Amino acid sequence: MIRELKFSILTKRHADEIYRFVKGMLGDAMEAEDATQEIFLRLWKNLSNVRLLSTRAWLYRTARHHCIDLQRKRQAAHSPVYLDHASLPELGTKDHEDPSRVADAAFLKKTIDAAVSDLPETLKSVFLLYEISGLRYREIAETLNIPTNSVKVYLSRARTKLQESLKEHHTWTNA
Repeated sequence: MIRELKFSILTKRHADEIYRFVKGMLGDAMEAEDATQEIFLRLWKNLSNVRLLSTRAWLYRTARHHCIDLQRKRQAAHSPVYLDHASLPELGTKDHEDPSRVADAAFLKKTIDAAVSDLPETLKSVFLLYEISGLRYREIAETLNIPTNSVKVYLSRARTKLQESLKEHHTWTNA
């Protein structure tokens, strides 16, 4: 009874954020749903071994490793990462919106997804955990089992690579 209650509370508290992270890593909503279920199944199996105060880090670490395993399995077919673009301005949501702006916004979202997808795995994980999941440096360090300074360096490198990639795209499209 207590085990079920503990699991239910942890699932309600962390399911959405784990799903967003996994979706960012994998790019496919259906695959992300399946992976999220698998991660919480692993939590259920290991519930007695997981410390309550480090559950979030355990979930992110498990999610990251599971996503890496899935990506290795589908290595032959390259598919881009798709972010939850809640932080981008909502263009094209009004009926009277300029069609060219709607197309530009859709193209920009695809470009950002592709740029994030092309990041090396470590940089992508740190970027998604910080920018999408909202974890702090210390939480990311604990989750990925790396020093806090490495988190800062990886995040800086990820941002630099994304800026370069998007700058190249901007130069190419405005030529």
